[in-house]
Amino acid sequence: MPRMFLNGTAMIGGADHHLVGDADLIAAIATAPKYRFWSVEDRYPALELVGDGGAAVLGEMYDMTYEQLRDVLLPAEPAGLELGVVELADGSASLAMVLRQPAPEVTLTDITEIASWRAYRDC
Repeated sequence: MPRMFLNGTAMIGGADHHLVGDADLIAAIATAPKYRFWSVEDRYPALELVGDGGAAVLGEMYDMTYEQLRDVLLPAEPAGLELGVVELADGSASLAMVLRQPAPEVTLTDITEIASWRAYRDC
């Protein structure tokens, strides 16, 4: 099964966690320190690969079926995101939703220093 890194509203306790269904949580994990982390319109987060100057962003790793990704999770994702592959702190790769390129013309707030959607929402 594909691994899906989640870092926003579909994580445990988030408004969209129901979209995860019965997928198994593998671990709480972080990305490699290569990503800028954005709040998009203060509605959802987005990862952007930047290499130098990036941060390790906190999230959750799930085993999801292709059918669950295709039929449930991906159709619910905002238009400002696209499916990508991210590098995790342990050097492995995972599917994840990333900032659509070219970046949408929306308000982006840099929350890289916080590096956690939960922590940002609790501010």
